[in-house]
Amino acid sequence: MQIIPVNIVRILCLRLLGARVGAGIAVNHGLQVRVPRRIAIGDDVFLAEDVILDGRGGLTIGAHTSINSRAQIWTAQHDWASPDFAFVSAPTVIGDYCWISANVVVLPGVTIGEGTVVAAGSVVTKDLEPWILAAGVPARKIRDRPDVRGYRLDAAANKNWFW
Repeated sequence: MQIIPVNIVRILCLRLLGARVGAGIAVNHGLQVRVPRRIAIGDDVFLAEDVILDGRGGLTIGAHTSINSRAQIWTAQHDWASPDFAFVSAPTVIGDYCWISANVVVLPGVTIGEGTVVAAGSVVTKDLEPWILAAGVPARKIRDRPDVRGYRLDAAANKNWFW
């Protein structure tokens, strides 16, 4: 009996449901996806366990990006100021070479610039400029980050086939 790597099945499911998925990505267990046809994922992206990707408002994840455990990327929500909590959505964009650490929440309409690292537990409520370290609730720039454009995660090659 030949064993089929689970990563391939997850990627196939995303593609069958309409997501645009690049080459060499790694998808761990527990991924939750809302409206996959409005999600674009670049090459060499790592999605850790229990990540939530919301495509309702449109979601783009750049190449060579790592999204770690229990991160939540939102593109839609309810307007808390509306008397009937009206549904609102806006595109969310994560640039190339980003690292979204564990338990990060990214709110709708946010753009995270290329090469930006968002520290664990942060809540991203507004756009973040490229090549910075951001942290906090709400997330804000802590310091600049060196431009290391050109590296590869080798996400799929370094993923356990069974996880």
